[in-house]
Amino acid sequence: MKAGILAGMLAVLGVALWTSGALTPAARHLLITDVSASPIGDGGAAAVLTTENQGQPDTLTGVSSTMGHAQFQSADRGLPIPAGTSSLALDAAHIMIMNQETPLEDGTLIPLTLSFATAGEVSAKARFTIPEPGSMAAHMAMGHGGMMHDVTDAPAPTLALSVTADGDGWTAQITTENFTFAEELQDGDHVPGTGHGHIYVGDVKLGRVFSDSFAIGALPKGEHQLRVTLNTNDHRAYAVDGQPIVAETIITVD
Repeated sequence: MKAGILAGMLAVLGVALWTSGALTPAARHLLITDVSASPIGDGGAAAVLTTENQGQPDTLTGVSSTMGHAQFQSADRGLPIPAGTSSLALDAAHIMIMNQETPLEDGTLIPLTLSFATAGEVSAKARFTIPEPGSMAAHMAMGHGGMMHDVTDAPAPTLALSVTADGDGWTAQITTENFTFAEELQDGDHVPGTGHGHIYVGDVKLGRVFSDSFAIGALPKGEHQLRVTLNTNDHRAYAVDGQPIVAETIITVD
């Protein structure tokens, strides 16, 4: 299939597959998908994406855009990109685009250049979309923080986390009380004491947790904070007295 036809098909499907210049060997193992942006603040945008890394672990060190000033939100240093799937998400590190000269309209494509420590520069385009009322994107657009469910009428769930090496990667062990993982109920109405977890390494989201263990791909060298939250079926974080129920540990990669 010709490259132009393939690119057009991917654009229709909302899939990102763009690079800047010649691909480095490392960049050939990176697939950036699900790139999108939604409004926040005074005319700015928040962009999210998913990285499928089929090669060695990497670090996302920077981002820029020709449309305005781009920077990471909730990231004080480079973002670890493990082997496997990880995401920039509204409830984790994401990309802020601000001070753009042209107002953003529904359907606008925002060019992004992502800088990786090993893979070099990879380009993507985020489609700007006005979110549906009531969605997490709409909630964030109004300037609110993460949504929470404060437990007041039942024993609060408890949460503990440990991690062990597993080949080149890691296995997180998640221990809970007063809580049941219920994958079949995700995206549904809240049922007290049920839900799923969200797991993060550094400020990067690894995914949702539906059992007492979670496999993590190889990580770049250094210390990485691993964090798990418990979430309702409609994705609010369980909390007690306004404080999310969280468990954390450190992974050290020599």
